[in-house]
Amino acid sequence: MMNNGSRGLLIGLWVTLMVVVAFTARQWGLESLRQQARIDNERLAGRLLIELDKYRRLPALIATRTELQQALLQQFPPYRLHPLLEQYNEILGTDAIYLMTDKGEVISASNWRQSDSFVGDNYHFRPYFRQAMQGKPGSYFALGQRSGRRGYYFSYPVQDGDRRLGVVVVKVALSLIDERWTSNSLDYLLTDEYGVVFFASRGEWLYRPLVALDEPTRQILAEERKYGDKLGPPLSDLPSLGLLRSQDEWHWGQGYLFTGTAMPSAGWYLYTLEPLHDLRPIIAKALASFALFSLLVLMVWLYWRQVMLGRARLARLNNRLEHKVSQRTRALSTSNQELIATIDKYRQTQRELIDTQEQLVQTAKLALLGEMSASINHELNQPLAAMRAYGENALQLLDRGRIDSCRDNLVQINGLNHHMSELVARFKVFARKGEQTLQAVALQPVIHASLALLHSQMLKQGLLVETRLPTDPLYVHADAVQLEQVLVNLLHNALQACAGMTPPRVWLEVEREGDRVTIAVIDNGPGLAVEARQLFAPFYTTKSKGLGLGLTISQRIITAFGGQLTASNDPELGGARFTISLPEARPDLRHSP
Repeated sequence: MMNNGSRGLLIGLWVTLMVVVAFTARQWGLESLRQQARIDNERLAGRLLIELDKYRRLPALIATRTELQQALLQQFPPYRLHPLLEQYNEILGTDAIYLMTDKGEVISASNWRQSDSFVGDNYHFRPYFRQAMQGKPGSYFALGQRSGRRGYYFSYPVQDGDRRLGVVVVKVALSLIDERWTSNSLDYLLTDEYGVVFFASRGEWLYRPLVALDEPTRQILAEERKYGDKLGPPLSDLPSLGLLRSQDEWHWGQGYLFTGTAMPSAGWYLYTLEPLHDLRPIIAKALASFALFSLLVLMVWLYWRQVMLGRARLARLNNRLEHKVSQRTRALSTSNQELIATIDKYRQTQRELIDTQEQLVQTAKLALLGEMSASINHELNQPLAAMRAYGENALQLLDRGRIDSCRDNLVQINGLNHHMSELVARFKVFARKGEQTLQAVALQPVIHASLALLHSQMLKQGLLVETRLPTDPLYVHADAVQLEQVLVNLLHNALQACAGMTPPRVWLEVEREGDRVTIAVIDNGPGLAVEARQLFAPFYTTKSKGLGLGLTISQRIITAFGGQLTASNDPELGGARFTISLPEARPDLRHSP
């Protein structure tokens, strides 16, 4: 039997382990909350920029109307523009559209019928007016001088040659964005460049600076009349925004773990807050699991102790040999059942491992699509903007009876629509989830499809991948969709690696070497700073965001094809070189996994 001293020692050890488990669970929970906060922050920032980008180019398009120039040159009565601006405002779903002279006076507005009409007001003090009069597209957030509603203003100069006659302004009410965010349960703050909260999940945070504002900043806000008289006291007592953003946690009420993202195009900063009380269920589950495990260990120890005592009794009772043999037979039968159960458990684990690997492949594909979401948005927004311009032009041509020219515009719209359909189809094929099917795959079409998926990102970086492909068709033993996933992942990494180079360059080379085909992706970036085996380790990443699974999954996919994926620094260019080696196949052969 166990004495009191040993029992007390075990209890103390168990309590210590419980404390360690609770601490470890809290650290793991904090990291999980940080990752969730980063994901939520990027998702909200992306959705907000998408909403604003819908309206960013509208003032430049409206400024091309000759009626606006004639009104500013006093060749056209301004009041005749009221119905036109009102119609534009209703079609576009904006808050207001108005035309200002070079002195800042509003001479025509879409809300001319309303009691709080802008006609006759002067907004020369607004920054968006000054930006447009300098010949640049303007943008600015503020509370409406008359309505008191939050809005984002886009402006553009109306010109006659090089002469700036005035400014056309489109105001977008932030209530449009608020309607799309009301379903989110997380807490967030949206601040301007001075750290003043103008959009938040909680009303008590609105129009309050994160830190105390200095007198010059208060003077600027007063001159621009950005928040009127609604500016409230600071939310924290920290002396600067830099110090506040360096904090790991904010202790407002219940306490939050937060992350922030700058939005340079709008001049804003978005904070996403995760409540710290979400850690309690994580710690409770960890302690419950450890307690259950401890109970299981105790039961195993008691069982082992009973077995040992039984064997000792059997050793002392040699005269009861038959009983002893019977006991051993039963023990052997139990062991056999345990072995069968262990084998079944092993098979189940193998099946779960295969399922998990498939899920990781799909997760890596979706994560890569997430990183490419800005490029996808750009690919779709450009044709949409062009289609809108062609459509408006076609209406004008139709009014003038120019049917042939109108038909040309409709042909252009149809072509853009077909281009968007092909683009969406490519991303749907890339993102689909399916079982691996190994067969003879034509290599050149897979490479062209991979380059097409990254075309927008390449144009944004100002480069095109330089390819060297054989003229004769090459076939490899692989799965087409998964091979495309590997190529997109390697090319995407290469584009990111050379983003800071001047000029950025990426090469893709294909060669036949005996009965194998090699595919090399090379960039002129800074190269690999670690050994290749560390690059392919699960969850290792050098990026500020990402799962760290892309190269791991890519290597496992290529290995499943019977090939190899290696990494090194190119001796001539100094950048990274990733090489895929696959067995060559004949087009008439079909392989199964």
